Amino acid sequence: MITDLSIYTDISECIVMATFTISAPKELRTLKEKYPTVNWNEVMKQGLLKRLRQLQKFEKLQKKGEV
Repeated sequence: MITDLSIYTDISECIVMATFTISAPKELRTLKEKYPTVNWNEVMKQGLLKRLRQLQKFEKLQKKGEV
């Protein structure tokens, strides 16, 4: 099960973390800027992790024939 969104690539014994870039409508950016104390990177990371866990559970149920 996924516990961390950090994606690592081993390059010459050096660990590099992947970076994701998203595009969002200007309205979303404006709303986001109203709450500067929120760690939006963490919010996005946790939301993505939650969805990935849901997909993993669904795949397990499919394999068991329960879906």
